[in-house]
Amino acid sequence: MSLTMLDKELVAVAVSVAAGCRPCTTYHLMEARREGATDAEIEKAVAGAVCMRSSASEGMRRHALDQSPAKDGCGCATTDARAELIAVGASLAVNCTSNLDKHLAAARALGVPQDHLDEVAALVALIRSKAINHAEARLGGGTEGTPAASCVEPTAPTTCC
Repeated sequence: MSLTMLDKELVAVAVSVAAGCRPCTTYHLMEARREGATDAEIEKAVAGAVCMRSSASEGMRRHALDQSPAKDGCGCATTDARAELIAVGASLAVNCTSNLDKHLAAARALGVPQDHLDEVAALVALIRSKAINHAEARLGGGTEGTPAASCVEPTAPTTCC
């Protein structure tokens, strides 16, 4: 059984924020709302992404300065599957393996099926590649573009950026 469209879009919002992609974030916010996401659900997804970005940056700062790692990583302690999927996606988006390990273990402990984790991984790969494309377009003098024109996959417009 696959993730619901609402869960996919909330994860996509978090991944887009964690990856730092404005066009993808704009697109997935619109899609999450279309799927019925509440302001509270969106705020929770965004907060998870921001927490992960901050934690990953702090972890790399500590590593670069040869300091011991922070004990709790991101400090998140969730008890619901959606929050863990959001944390897994955001961890992947920022390449934070310590938080990824923590949240994968928590997701598995909550009984999150492997196919849901695989869907999140595929979504992260797609969004990261789109985020890179948006940024690299600026090197050639382009702009971010509009989400509708540059983030939507023609074969699956409601599930990817």
